[in-house]
Amino acid sequence: MHQALFVISTGRCGTQWLARALQSACGEEAEVTHEPLHSGYLPRKMLAATDPAKLDQANGDIILGHIARIEETLRSRMYIECGYPLWSTLPYLLERFAGRVRVVHLVRHPVPTAWSWLAQQAYCPPLASHLAMKEPLSPFDEGVHFTSYRDRWSGLTPYEKALFYWLEVNSFASHLEQRADAPWLRICFEELFSVGTLKTLLTFAGIDASVNLHAPPPTDDHPYLAGHWSDPALIARHSDVVELATALGYDAMDFDAVKLRRRYLGTGIDG
Repeated sequence: MHQALFVISTGRCGTQWLARALQSACGEEAEVTHEPLHSGYLPRKMLAATDPAKLDQANGDIILGHIARIEETLRSRMYIECGYPLWSTLPYLLERFAGRVRVVHLVRHPVPTAWSWLAQQAYCPPLASHLAMKEPLSPFDEGVHFTSYRDRWSGLTPYEKALFYWLEVNSFASHLEQRADAPWLRICFEELFSVGTLKTLLTFAGIDASVNLHAPPPTDDHPYLAGHWSDPALIARHSDVVELATALGYDAMDFDAVKLRRRYLGTGIDG
């Protein structure tokens, strides 16, 4: 039986590029997917449910059907999934594929991650009154760890709410790493787009990395702009975010506000 590899991340940190680069490098040795279920993983609901069978039958069947397809793929080749919506389903996937699963935790500095989500209109007032707000996660969701955000949620900017999302997902991944009985590799977005990192990933996955590799240029299929500016230094208000950033190797205050303005309020495609 072949191995499965799952990438856990907040999204907005290079998973599109990673899927394309790995597919090019792996060829027929692996099936590589990016967000195969899109929102069908229901990450907010799965955080509480922990098992697809505990969701309503229609939604649970979608996830379980996808997992059955993964099982079938593993009969003939490796399976790699890079899409971020699987993050809260990963504990179930680790249990389901125990002994034949590997995990890559893909991380990015919290400030540009939050801004990239704002450019996707996350936590921002919807453009039309009949549209729902795009909210990847809320501190009021069952299963969240940082419930202290509930008391101050209404007073936070969309940027700060996106920082909460970064905190919750990466803390979830860090705690899961400590108890997971599976090979685990952490990769930084800032080092992702190179042949060296691609070789490291392939070696970790058990794929021959001696082939002639090339790293495609960074790509972002959704290089949108944010609708407003918020001071990125507001991250200093959030000690939990600063602390986790430090643990992951980042200086939370190490950002270029001018570059952020240029990318997220002006022009460019630095996703």
